Amino acid sequence: MSETQKETGEAIVSQESFEQITNLVKAEFQIEDAFMEYGAPTYYLRQPQETKQAFIKLIKNLETANLTAILRRVDGREVLKVIPKPATKKSNPLINLLLFFATIVTTFVTGYFLSNGLTDPMLGGGAFTIAIMAVIGTHEMGHKLTADKRGVKATLPYFIPGPPPFGTFGAVIMQKDLPINKDALFDIGSSGPIAGFIIAAIVTAVGMTMAIPAKPPPEGYTVLPVPLISILASNLLQWLNLLPSNPPEGYLLFMHPVEFAGWVGMVVTMLNLLPVAMLDGGHVARSLAGEKVRAVLSIASLALLIWSGFWVMAIFVLFLAMQRHPGPLDDVSGLSKGRKLLTVALILIFILSFPLPLE
Repeated sequence: MSETQKETGEAIVSQESFEQITNLVKAEFQIEDAFMEYGAPTYYLRQPQETKQAFIKLIKNLETANLTAILRRVDGREVLKVIPKPATKKSNPLINLLLFFATIVTTFVTGYFLSNGLTDPMLGGGAFTIAIMAVIGTHEMGHKLTADKRGVKATLPYFIPGPPPFGTFGAVIMQKDLPINKDALFDIGSSGPIAGFIIAAIVTAVGMTMAIPAKPPPEGYTVLPVPLISILASNLLQWLNLLPSNPPEGYLLFMHPVEFAGWVGMVVTMLNLLPVAMLDGGHVARSLAGEKVRAVLSIASLALLIWSGFWVMAIFVLFLAMQRHPGPLDDVSGLSKGRKLLTVALILIFILSFPLPLE
């Protein structure tokens, strides 16, 4: 099959190619109508029929001709369109490497200042760097490995250096393809928070056992809101006699930089699970719910951030909410039952990660 390009960029498919493409579509789907629309072979599918596995097979058959397909429901009808496969820009791993080392520097400096006056700044800086890079790196590699497994081209993580008190603005991977269906979209969106949460919980527990010995509270000290998982971990470690002794009256135990790294990881997990636009929770919501439900969830997310004091993130989420999620290639086939059940676990992770205003 051969395609040429119009001045407008739309694909022109010859009659012979159109017939060949139509035969490929007919091999997997029952169609009601076939025609060319803006240079792209377009098909109305007969309803109802199984679409998930049929679409996967069609995509594989189209790959040899450098074509792909999109499946949408338009005005109650299932419409399949075959289009040229978009070109992907090659990434430069050197940028990932430079950002990685820059973030190591900024997180070490942050850990150094966090440790000053509490513990050895060099050890504290190194421990904070290892802990927070482990949390963020695991989160992003969860996305990356899942994307690779699901056949979605994605970059290595881009770590984003930042100033204290966090030393980083997190990390991102860039997807170069759309996921093939809602199952793949759900898997990619959920894998990062699940992996990151597990490591953040471990880092938090380890950091609790390293709490700084009791000291009188300095003037203007800050009490951080406490994620529910931290309360549960504290009770467990106390039961195992792995926590420092309770301080005398008027004294406090101070959070070790490693525990603070776990706290940051919990907050990052909670924020990423918000069901908004291109956040991880937005991918999950896009695979589960329609536009009206997602709009309500976006408004609820903004209200929750404002109520909990995350004003900067609320502004960021507001801008994100204005973007339209592209969805997967196959936006008709439903999400598998197992993944729907896994949504309960994601909600639980969100609740466990949410910082509560408790001392």
